[in-house]
Amino acid sequence: MAMSKSAKKAYKKAVKAKKKAKRGHWLLIQKGDSVKEILSKLFTQFALLVLIACGVILANEFRLSFSAKQLNDSLKSLYQSVISHSSDGRTLAGAEELLRLNPDTVGYICIPGTEVDFPIVQTGNNDDYLKKAFDGSSNKAGTVFLDYRNTLTDSERSDNLVLYGHNQKDRTMFGSLKDYKKNLNHYINHPTITFNSNYESDVYKIFAYFVTEVEPHQTSDGIVFDYHNYLDLSDRETYDRFIANITERSQIVTAVDVEYGDEFLTLSTCSNEFEPSRFVVFARKTRKGESSEVDTSAAYLNPQAKEPDWKLIFR
Repeated sequence: MAMSKSAKKAYKKAVKAKKKAKRGHWLLIQKGDSVKEILSKLFTQFALLVLIACGVILANEFRLSFSAKQLNDSLKSLYQSVISHSSDGRTLAGAEELLRLNPDTVGYICIPGTEVDFPIVQTGNNDDYLKKAFDGSSNKAGTVFLDYRNTLTDSERSDNLVLYGHNQKDRTMFGSLKDYKKNLNHYINHPTITFNSNYESDVYKIFAYFVTEVEPHQTSDGIVFDYHNYLDLSDRETYDRFIANITERSQIVTAVDVEYGDEFLTLSTCSNEFEPSRFVVFARKTRKGESSEVDTSAAYLNPQAKEPDWKLIFR
């Protein structure tokens, strides 16, 4: 039985569609594709590119994080603390090992029981180690460094040593300092910092910490507490102003007393409450003949701490 013209036309159309379906591609744009198919494929191509880019970024993030942790672990193993002062100016054994690897080494910091456990470096500026690892390789985790204006030698040191480190999500560098935020239990379990220069080992007692503004427009009076500029506290008025600013802002009240003539250690890292902001931890050096133990039973969260002006910042 012969096919009608309309049936033949329909048959040819079906065969053509079948051939197109066989040669068609879900991703590549081909001749004969409809506008709808072209747009769909373009969208798919874009989505795949975004997915691939995200995968590459995540893989690189993981690689850098793993590299930073691996380096920290190896340096931690290498470093052997020597809890004695070298009166003749000789370096501590652990420092000698680190200095062989990196002559910029000026010390080693450890908050027992936390991830803070690594070398400290210093150069002529505060930029060199922002994205450079201790071994000199490029890594956005950087290296914790001492303010370039600080003095730290076998015979002289600044009254307030200021250390800077990134707030890494993987908790390397100063990424674990956030655990102190309004967390009394964390302070109770980790109230001290061991900081070794290249020449002596010292224990510092944490007495305050808080989140603070960085730029004048973040405060109602245009004044920010520039804690990082309080390096020399030999002037009594400067010392009193430094302590007053810390005391009124501190999230915690401790039994650690401070007095004129004390030496201090300040840890500074970025915070995530607002941009830009900093989380800062302050510690006082154990005095000669004083026990390094801290009576944490007397510590409590400060209900009257001066907070950043949240309404102004988020208006």
